[in-house]
Amino acid sequence: MFIERSSNNKFLRTTNIRHVANSIRTHGIGIMNTAVNFTYQYLRQKFYMFSQFLFDEHIKSRLMKDIKYFRENKDRLNQRYPFERAKKFFISIRKLGVTPDTNETYLDQFRQL
Repeated sequence: MFIERSSNNKFLRTTNIRHVANSIRTHGIGIMNTAVNFTYQYLRQKFYMFSQFLFDEHIKSRLMKDIKYFRENKDRLNQRYPFERAKKFFISIRKLGVTPDTNETYLDQFRQL
């Protein structure tokens, strides 16, 4: 299910599997090529942005630090990532500040993906 991010309207627009199936019944199989191409391009853009986020040196170094910690302590942690560690990660990313072009934190940009 896809839900509209925000709107000034009274209702938010949604799209789910039933909507897609009804559209195929109404418009025929001819729209599938266009729909698949549009979806592919959209996901490609989002995955590119996601990979850029992960390759940022600040993010990457913090993730590598947490991976090392988790691997060393996974038996003691019962293979669970502790909440305290996640909170520390969040605070450290927040300390990086905001991006100059959008005035949003790195995590805010990641959430929009």
